Amino acid sequence: MMFDPFLKLGISAILGMIIGLERELKRKPVGLKTCLVISISSCLLTIVSIESAYVFPSNDHITMDPLRLAAQIVSGVGFLGAGVILRRGNDSITGLTTAAIIWGAAGIGVAVGAGFYWESAFGVALLIV
Repeated sequence: MMFDPFLKLGISAILGMIIGLERELKRKPVGLKTCLVISISSCLLTIVSIESAYVFPSNDHITMDPLRLAAQIVSGVGFLGAGVILRRGNDSITGLTTAAIIWGAAGIGVAVGAGFYWESAFGVALLIV
């Protein structure tokens, strides 16, 4: 379907905004815009990864893993999440929930990009609860 990627990006944006809005309302770091960007970017990279496996086949068969690029999102977002974790003193570590939210928003984007709409919506509901 021609509009399927746009639908995926739209759903990813809505779900990312829900995660970010909850963070904004609680006045926590990594709010609306950050979650939105992470979710949409992850969705877009997943769409590109899957579609390029079918657009650029050689000898009329797939020669690459359709989720290879999307799999690298986990590593890249893990690097971003590590940047928000801070150690204060000897006992106090902050930012773990923020790092997890970043990783969760990326996961939602990947899931939507792969076509798992209901699973993504349920995942957002669980993240909010």
